Amino acid sequence: MPTCSTSPLRSSHISHRLLRANNKPRVSFVWPHRGSRVKWASTAVVPAQKSSSSSSQPPVPTDVSSSHKRALTTLFKAVSFLPRVLPSTSDGVKYDSASVEFWERLLRGAQMGLNEPASESVAWVVVYGCDEFSGARDIVTALLEEPFSSDSLKQAVRERWKVAETAPSLTIKYGSTQPRTEDSGVLSFRSSWLQQFSLPTELRELPHRPSSSALTSLFAADIPIIVCNPVITPLSTILSDPSLPLNHANAILIINSSEGPIDFPSISHKHFPALSQSLTVLFADSKRALNALDTLSSNPGSAINIQRYQDGFTQSNLPSLTSAIAEKLSATSSLSSLRVQNALQLLQDSFRACHLALKDAAREVDSVHINSNALRDEIAELKARVGVEVFGSEGTNEVKSAVDSAKKEVKVAMDRLTWWRLLWRVDDVATIVSAAVNGAWCRELEDKLIYHSGRLSASQKAFTRSTEALLCKYRIPSPFHSPILQNTLSQLESSPTFPLTPASLTTPIHNRRNQLAYPTNTLHRTAQRVTLGMGGSVLGGMGVAWAGWAGQLGILGSYGAGMEVESAAGVGMLGAAIGVRWAVGKWERAKRKWWKDWDRVGEGLERDLRATLDRVVDEQVVAVPENACSGLCELARKRKDEIENLREEVFIMEDESGITESLNKS
Repeated sequence: MPTCSTSPLRSSHISHRLLRANNKPRVSFVWPHRGSRVKWASTAVVPAQKSSSSSSQPPVPTDVSSSHKRALTTLFKAVSFLPRVLPSTSDGVKYDSASVEFWERLLRGAQMGLNEPASESVAWVVVYGCDEFSGARDIVTALLEEPFSSDSLKQAVRERWKVAETAPSLTIKYGSTQPRTEDSGVLSFRSSWLQQFSLPTELRELPHRPSSSALTSLFAADIPIIVCNPVITPLSTILSDPSLPLNHANAILIINSSEGPIDFPSISHKHFPALSQSLTVLFADSKRALNALDTLSSNPGSAINIQRYQDGFTQSNLPSLTSAIAEKLSATSSLSSLRVQNALQLLQDSFRACHLALKDAAREVDSVHINSNALRDEIAELKARVGVEVFGSEGTNEVKSAVDSAKKEVKVAMDRLTWWRLLWRVDDVATIVSAAVNGAWCRELEDKLIYHSGRLSASQKAFTRSTEALLCKYRIPSPFHSPILQNTLSQLESSPTFPLTPASLTTPIHNRRNQLAYPTNTLHRTAQRVTLGMGGSVLGGMGVAWAGWAGQLGILGSYGAGMEVESAAGVGMLGAAIGVRWAVGKWERAKRKWWKDWDRVGEGLERDLRATLDRVVDEQVVAVPENACSGLCELARKRKDEIENLREEVFIMEDESGITESLNKS
């Protein structure tokens, strides 16, 4: 749970002590509220309440040598591993703290810190204000300023940023007797506040809009302090900001407000369960602290002013901040241990950044599946409705109706081709039937299919635009940006068979109509044979009758048939009648056969049209989105496997580093 610390009331013995101290000229006088070293000081600080969850902090190494080696080894592995997980700043990351360059700087700095001599190392306390109204500078001023110091020192402390305006940060360290601000952004003076801690300590201030390199020092700090004004920057924004090291084991969040909720830990845990339970939360009032200092400075000899200072500074709760810093620094026995602990903390934070990056990558994989499935749902919807729109519902078969309507029109022409009309129109049978078929064969259906071809062409363009919009979401350096996939889709679009034409759906109509050409030609040849057969039988009958008549008259002489005229006439008429009857039957059978071919062609037309529609939809209308979805899903599958492998490597390095905190592995 985040802990809220408070400060005890000041001792009543401060009055005469301050009066005696008022006449001492030492600039480096340790003001009572600065720490517990001065036994008589009424501002001695009681250590802040300990975190309720010490297990969330990186382990304090007991064997510095072995922990030092293990930390160096893991740092080396992590530096080479991070580029495989974290994005680069050139990729347009939202936060610098999410980039691989940011964490490489931190981990390399941790390597240098582990390799430098302990004599050259210090404990770093870094203060960052979330906005220009956070009051972070006022808090630092109240901590560093000593009421009985010289006016020049007070001015140097209060106006420290005027000299270092262009510096990315301001470092305050214990140094010369006279305050001195260097061009590099370093303020050096004899600060008793910096001297009260168990380890050599320096304080660094960051501007409210720090550069990436300056923000690195906040994450690399041994004690990062984040100051916010909840009126200007809501706590919900602060607590959910991944660019702040709130999960640092020694992080302190100062809410610069005159009042704060007593149950803040439970509130923060309820609304921000992912927040580190080791976070120390303090409520402070920087204005009240500065007013208390100004009150005492105006008349140090006044007992009333002393009491006002005592009450005001205590109520500002800044002594609790000093106590919290002292407690966190005293948790380690040496600077070497602190450096190892800091390295482990940075490793923990970098692994957390890796987990967040892998979560983002997993969410991107999920988004690919969601977007692909959404596009496939549109494709499935088109396939489900296009058949009904083109061919009608189950009760209204458009193709069957068109074929039946054409049959009625052609039947009129076929009925006119009676057997007796064949005698003078026998050579026109194929022409007449073909003209009737061409004029009546599914004309309305063909017009409707041309209309639907235009609609499908519009759908094809819409799907192509949707596919392009989908692919545009995954630009470089996204792992789903695939030039191979884009080239495949470009080849599909540039294919000569890709665009839809008016004849895209009507081809089966023409093909099936052409299939009637052979039955029509067969009918034509049958008509010719029928005509010849009928004509031959009639002429033969007439010849027999004439032969009987000629034999009766003796015209044929000995060649006469010897048949009576009546018999010859009867035989001739019978032969002619048989020939005509044969011709009529032959012609009717030929027409019935032709109608059977018509029915066969008509039944196959619907099957061909549906197959053509499915082929056009699959190979032309939705070919681009289907291939895009398939390609993206294949990339997503490979990316998911890669994420699982990377996550497993992070877990292994966490185990090797000895970090005990259980990160969120979901």
